Amino acid sequence: MTIELYKTAAQEGADTVDSPVSNLPGKLPDEEPALDPDDLLGTFDSREEALVFLKNLLAAEQQVILDSRIVPFSQYTHIESLTVTVRDDDAAPQRRQYYLVTDEGY
Repeated sequence: MTIELYKTAAQEGADTVDSPVSNLPGKLPDEEPALDPDDLLGTFDSREEALVFLKNLLAAEQQVILDSRIVPFSQYTHIESLTVTVRDDDAAPQRRQYYLVTDEGY
């Protein structure tokens, strides 16, 4: 299985992020959302490898991951929301959002 890690356009601290895939409830939106190739952070063999990469990326910014949560947007898509709670030395914890895209089932 291949997993791609994308940064999102969500604001830091946002509790939720919208799916980059439309038509989840059966209705098309006014504007089609999409994943931007410029937002791709890396491609990995597992979710764990993606989290280790993210941990190292954030460590370079003097930030530590306190918690992480992966939630699928829908049982019909191969896109998941990754929420990490990070903290640096002199700030309160913050949430950051990412997308995990898998090729599972293709």
